[in-house]
Amino acid sequence: MMKLTILLIDSGIKKKASKGSRGLTKEISAMERTFSAFLSKNSHFKGVKEVSLTLTLCGKAKMKALNSAYRQKDKATDVLSFGVYEDLRPDHKCNEKNLPQMDLGDLIVCKEVARSQATSFGLTYEQEVLHLCAHGFLHLLGFDHEISETEEKIMESYESKLVKSMYQKLKVK
Repeated sequence: MMKLTILLIDSGIKKKASKGSRGLTKEISAMERTFSAFLSKNSHFKGVKEVSLTLTLCGKAKMKALNSAYRQKDKATDVLSFGVYEDLRPDHKCNEKNLPQMDLGDLIVCKEVARSQATSFGLTYEQEVLHLCAHGFLHLLGFDHEISETEEKIMESYESKLVKSMYQKLKVK
């Protein structure tokens, strides 16, 4: 059975209102189990025993700097993904022999943007982090909702399934 491990880094921000990674222990576990089950059905991961990714929680200033440097967008965004591989999509054929251990890359979530969006969407901060991580995880696999409406629908479908699975594991209604 494949095991996915998420390394959580909380870069912290100085505002009192940010509680950062405290309280995300259950959510990280639900993500690890959900993402692992998703990957185990993907031919790109046949024979892979261990998968890892890094999740960094940061503030607006750091996110704005990263978004500007890597996407030429001078604003803070909710999540950024930096994948190791170009295409690990389950709907694309795998022609390579898999390694026993794979690192998917890095997810970076802006805590302040996540809090703001959670309020706007009527979610908890933890629920919004789950949504953002599901979205970013799919980007790590090579999905890109910005290339076409069809791709956006495909990604939304997978994202919805991942979030629903995590909610079930956490008993969220």
